[in-house]
Parts: sequence; structure tokens; C-alpha cells
Amino acid sequence: MNLSQRAGFGGMLALLALGLAGCQSETIATPTPPPVVRVAPIAAGTLAQPHLIGTVVPGTQSAAGFLVGGRIAERLVERGAQVQAGQVLAKLDLADLQAKVAASSAQLQQASAAAQFAEQNFGRIQAMMAKKLTSQQEFDQAKSNINAARAAQTAARAQLDSAQLALNYGQLKAPFAGVVVSIDADRGAVVAAGQPVVTLAQAGGRQVLVAVPENRLAGLPHTAQAQIFGQPARLDVTFASVEGAVDAASRTWQVRFNLPANTPTELGLGQTVTLIFADQTVPKTVPIGAIIGAGDQAGVFVVREGKAVFTPVQVQNLGQESAVIFTHLPVGTPVVALGVNRLHDGEPVRIQPGLGS
Repeated sequence: MNLSQRAGFGGMLALLALGLAGCQSETIATPTPPPVVRVAPIAAGTLAQPHLIGTVVPGTQSAAGFLVGGRIAERLVERGAQVQAGQVLAKLDLADLQAKVAASSAQLQQASAAAQFAEQNFGRIQAMMAKKLTSQQEFDQAKSNINAARAAQTAARAQLDSAQLALNYGQLKAPFAGVVVSIDADRGAVVAAGQPVVTLAQAGGRQVLVAVPENRLAGLPHTAQAQIFGQPARLDVTFASVEGAVDAASRTWQVRFNLPANTPTELGLGQTVTLIFADQTVPKTVPIGAIIGAGDQAGVFVVREGKAVFTPVQVQNLGQESAVIFTHLPVGTPVVALGVNRLHDGEPVRIQPGLGS
């Protein structure tokens, strides 16, 4: 390589070195801008209470059954029928019951005859005892016999009364005025004493039965407005009771609300009802996206002097759009509302106009 070629090659190396140095200085001189965040103030406001869907149910429902067992001979009501208190709903075959009455009557006659004979015998022994014509043993035996005969007569009379009551129980009567909800046993069926035959819903009081998620039960308001499906009117309802235990599959509780006694709308059993709750006033809320972590590790990023500062808070309730928190931070404190998972405590942030206040 001659002298002129060497000089040209050295010049090229010098230019390349200058270019690399310029790129390095440019890279070092361009810092990474702070992340853009959206902020929202800690607010004091309301927490929306989602609607609940339920059905109209009777306030009192009873499964009526015969007080004695037997075969159902006749059913006198249909499902959905309106019945009055004391109305006959069904009848048993009375043949067996009538036979028991007859048998008990015969036993009473026999016991009465035995008691009469014992009394006559005792009178005779008693007269002989006065004349010392019989022994003390025979007198005691006659007295014992009359006591036993009288006891047997009393038992036979009680058995006859029981058989006559059982005969009267052969008719199933409505315990109260209401509506026949279901027929649980029909004609020809052999039922035991107390077995449900007709289920009645008492007339008058109506309630709304709703399934409440277990995380809403503690804070569920005790008043609401009920809107019957297809009807514009709203009815004021009040909390009545919580039934049984939580459902293992759905994790919901069955809750009853009382409907008003006098309503301008028709309340048919089984109608769909929407319960509308007023928004709940809460002390402090933030957008749900502002919460990072859970339990004792939950917190928010407060924006102070251009930096995101992690601050622990206690989450009381999570809604669909906001979270109720307990914190000593004052209302109006700006917190990062979006992108908290990308931030670090003390990291500078930039609020872009239009993405937050």
C-alpha cells in the first residue's frame, strides 16, 4: 500500500470513530420520559347498589295433611283454587275409621257390662261382710275387681272417643284462607298421618324472595323499591328475614322482603320482581383501577410533586367501577387511576392533558 492509500484509509477510520462517538453522546443525552398516567381525586360520594331479581312468594305457606292415616277417597280442590278457612280439601275412605268406631263401641259396652257386674258383686259381698258371713279376703278381692272394671270402662270410653275423633279427621280442612299452591297426594294414594296432601299459601301477605350474594349480605339495605315485571308502578318493600344457610353452589343467601299489604297492582305468586336499591352514601371512594394489591397489602399511588408515592389503604368494598376505602388521605387527593401495575414507589410520572386532572 503506497503512501497516498494509507492516508485515505486513516481518514476513513477517523471519520468512523467520530460517528460512533457522536451516536453514543446522543444516546446518553436523551433520557427516558416519565410514564404518562391518568389521575383521579379521592372522592366522597355514593356507591351504586346493583338491582336484585326475585319472585313473589306467600308470607305464610303450609303443607296440610290428615291427622290420621288412610286412603284418599276424594280430592275437592284444584291447584290455584281460592279456599276459605275450614273448607274441606280432601276426604279419606271412612270404612276403616267407621270399623274402628264400631269396635271401640263394642268394647265399651263389654267393659260397661263387666263394671256393672263387678259393682253388683261388690254390693253383695259388702252386705255379707256386714253380717260377718264372708271373709276379709273375699271383700278385698271384690273391691279390687270393681276398681279394675271401672278403669277398663274408662279406657274403653277414651278409645271410643279417639275413634270418633279419627272419623272426624277423615276430612282435611283448610287451616286458613288462601290459595292452593300444589297437590302433594291425590285420590287413591295411601298417606300416613301428617303427610302433606295440599300446600296452601295464606291469602293477604306477600313477600319477595331474592338470592343475595354472600359478599353483599352484610351491607344490604333494609329498604328498597319493588317493580313487578310488566308493571310501571314501584312498591316500597322492607327487609323481613334471611332463610337457612348460604347455598354451597351459588354462594347466595335467600332473603325475604315484605310487600305492602294494600297495593294497586296484582301480586300473583311466582311473578318476577326487580328490587331497586338507593345508592349507598360512602365516606371515600377511588376508581377501582387505582387499587393495587389486596388485603393488608392494598394501596394506591398518590401523586405528589410529580412522583407516584405508594400509600396503604383499607379496602372496605369493591364495586363495578369504584372501591370504597378507609384512609386518612383527604378528599381531593390525586391518585393514579390507570396503569398502577407498571409503577414503582417514588417513580416520576407525567400527567398528560386530557388523561386526568
